[in-house]
Amino acid sequence: MSIGLTGPVVVGVDGSPAATTALRWAADEAALRELPLKIVYVSEDPGPRLGDGVAEAALSSAGHGITEHAMTEVRAMRPDITLTSEVLRDDPAHGLIKESESAAMVVVGSRGHGGFHDLMLGSTSLQVSMHARCAVAVVRPPTAPEQAGVGAVGRIVVGVDGSPQSGAALAFAFDEAQRRGCGVTAVHAWLGPITTGAAGMPFVYDIDTLRAQEESVLDTAVAGWHDRYPHVDLERITMESSAAAALTEQSMGALQVVVGCRGLGGFTGLLLGSVSQALIHHAGCPVVVAHLRAGADK
Repeated sequence: MSIGLTGPVVVGVDGSPAATTALRWAADEAALRELPLKIVYVSEDPGPRLGDGVAEAALSSAGHGITEHAMTEVRAMRPDITLTSEVLRDDPAHGLIKESESAAMVVVGSRGHGGFHDLMLGSTSLQVSMHARCAVAVVRPPTAPEQAGVGAVGRIVVGVDGSPQSGAALAFAFDEAQRRGCGVTAVHAWLGPITTGAAGMPFVYDIDTLRAQEESVLDTAVAGWHDRYPHVDLERITMESSAAAALTEQSMGALQVVVGCRGLGGFTGLLLGSVSQALIHHAGCPVVVAHLRAGADK
C-alpha cells in the first residue's frame, strides 16, 4: 500500500553546505518515490532599499546561479529524475509554505545563509514545519560516530500518541520503510502523574497499570498500519520519558525520525516548543514532519 504522495519534492537551496546535503537527500527521495524534484531559492524582498534595482538584479543573478549549480549536481547523481527550478522573492518561510501547497514534500537543511539565513535556528523552521501543507524534512548532519549505535540504527523512527496527527506520521513512516526496505521503530513516550494528593502528600498510582495503558495506546495505533504493511518489520518501544528525549535517543543512527505536526500526551505542543527544537537541533538523522492533508481532522 502507498500513501500516494503527489506533486514534486521541493528543496530549498542557498549555496550553503547544509543546503547541498539537503539537496542530495531530496534527490534521493524524489528518485525513491518516482517524483519530480523542484529546486527553489528564496531571497527575502529587501523592498525600496535597493534604489535603482542594480542590487536587486545582483540578488536575482546569484539566486539563478545557485539553482543552476544545484541542477547540474543533481543531473550528475540522479539523471533519471525530472528537474525544475525557481528563484522567488519572498519571506523564506512564506515562500516555502506556498510551495508546499502543490508539493509532495518540502526539504530544507539544518543550517543556511543568504535567502535562508538562520534556517532551522529560528522562526523559519518552526513556521514551515507548523504551516506547510505537506510533509517537511529537515536534513540533519550525520550522527557522531560515538552515538551511531545508540538508537534505532538503519530504521525509520516514528513518534506515536494515538492522535490523528501521529496517524499521519505512521502512514508516512510505514510507506517510507517499505520503499527503503527497512523496519519501523514506533515510540510512545509518557510521564507519570506529577500532582499531589491531600495535604501535599505525593499522588500514589499503580505504575504497572499505567504502563499497560500506555502500551495499549501504542498497540492500538500501530495495529492497522502493521496489517497494511505486513512485510515491514515493526519494533514497539514504550518508555516513561519526555517525548523529546525518547525520540532524540532513538534517532541516533536511524534513517529518519517522523513526527506529526500536533499531538497529545507525551507529544503535546509538538513543533510549537521543546520537542521540535530538540529534534531539529539534536536528532541523529533527518527529521520528517508529517501533515494531515486538507479536509482531515486537525
